Amino acid sequence: MNSDTSFTAFGRYLKSMRIQMEVPFEAVAEAIRISPRQLSFIEAEDHEHLPDVIYVKGILRAYATYIGVDADDIVERYLINRSIYKKKSSPATFFKYNAKIFYRFGLPAGLFIIFIVISTYMVYGSLSNPLNSTDKDHAIPIDIGTSAAQKKTSDALAVANQDDRSADQMNQPDKLFLQIDAVEDTDLKIIIDDTEHLKYTLHPMDHMELEASSTINLLVSNATGVKILLNGKPVAVPGKSGEFVNIELPPSK
Repeated sequence: MNSDTSFTAFGRYLKSMRIQMEVPFEAVAEAIRISPRQLSFIEAEDHEHLPDVIYVKGILRAYATYIGVDADDIVERYLINRSIYKKKSSPATFFKYNAKIFYRFGLPAGLFIIFIVISTYMVYGSLSNPLNSTDKDHAIPIDIGTSAAQKKTSDALAVANQDDRSADQMNQPDKLFLQIDAVEDTDLKIIIDDTEHLKYTLHPMDHMELEASSTINLLVSNATGVKILLNGKPVAVPGKSGEFVNIELPPSK
């Protein structure tokens, strides 16, 4: 049999025979017990919407028998027609399949990579921007939100350099060296030598150091939120948790 679909029509052939015999479309659908929608796919030879081969062969045999056409011939026409359709549509099917694969796997993977890149940029960008200070010469706070590992390293370096700082302080008796460690969330307002006004918000494990020539005035929003050393010696912070307290350094005699 010729491989051209015009010589292997199965649905169109059944439709032409049905019309010749004046058999209504709805009568065929009801007699072979399929929906009019499925019957229209059969007569239009719409392979893309036709069901599985075995099911289609059963429908075609029932249709052909009902209108008195050779069922084996119709099935053979269908199989040849379907084979030709598959060969013609295989490239399109390939690209359609690969497009589905891309949208199912490639697109989520690409979005995940973008998320990783943005997250990495944000992390390293935040690390490269230290806390701004109104006076870099006098206040050197460690980054807010320092991790426990970073804090341990900082503490180790502080201990290693404690003797050096003490020696420097002894060599500069007129200088005031203030160290502040936060143990609770605390706001600070600092006046250095009656001229410079600094404001900070500290969180637990934050550390900062200040240097002054004559006086330091501290306004602490949480009396129990900080531990203070002046020239290496502890400074008592009066008051209860959450209370404001004003501290003048060195203490008035």
